[in-house]
Amino acid sequence: MSAEQILFLNKNVADFSDDNVAAAASQGNDYASFALNRSNNSAWMTTSSVDSDNTTWEVDLVDDHYITDILLLKHNFKAFTIQYWDGAAYVDFSTPISETVNAEDTSHFTFDSQNTTKIKITITGTQVANSDKQLFQFIATTQIGQLDGWPIIKPTILRNRKLIKMLSGKIEVKESIGAFKADLSVKILSNDADLTIVESLFASNEGFLVWLCGGDEDQFRSERIGYRLEDIYLMKCTNEWKPLLYKGLYQAGMKVDLKLSEVVS
Repeated sequence: MSAEQILFLNKNVADFSDDNVAAAASQGNDYASFALNRSNNSAWMTTSSVDSDNTTWEVDLVDDHYITDILLLKHNFKAFTIQYWDGAAYVDFSTPISETVNAEDTSHFTFDSQNTTKIKITITGTQVANSDKQLFQFIATTQIGQLDGWPIIKPTILRNRKLIKMLSGKIEVKESIGAFKADLSVKILSNDADLTIVESLFASNEGFLVWLCGGDEDQFRSERIGYRLEDIYLMKCTNEWKPLLYKGLYQAGMKVDLKLSEVVS
């Protein structure tokens, strides 16, 4: 697999922040919505499921949405299909999603833009036969773009630590799950497509998804938090866009500094 650059995607149309969106499953229905909450710490899971059950998980978007990408983060599906509702029945995407020997725990599918209100996954086999099904995150979205350049990445994993000094002189540390931040910088960026992506990120009025590994964690020496396939964050720019031409030369590129922080919506 060739190295992939940072991929930016629009917010998940099935995100839990949309009160209209609802998930349902033929098994483990009480936990179906857990796959929509942006968390790798909770999941849709079944109980006493076997492969022959042909278990289904589906999401009702209620409103029409265009999608070009579907991502399944942290799952154990070996054989499965993903289809969309065409108004009368579930049918295949332009590039059918029908896996039979999948061995990955994160899957990314792309296809021609499709307008739909519902999406269904049918699981007919798990990577360990007859295991309970699990899916930590389901994402349906469209691409903003993938960088061609290679920015310097400065990530920060926040735990919101608060230090309380005790009378003894010892420190009590209070912390939470926290959030993710990343600064991306390029000394001179001249690629027109990349600059268009950067401009669209700064202009975005809502959060967008940032996938630092771009779908390929093999390009890194080891699997590290922030760069894994499962690490996709809803983020926004926290600094202002300053389109400064390098040394004032009109034919030169621009210095790019992106300060991204994980957001609520």
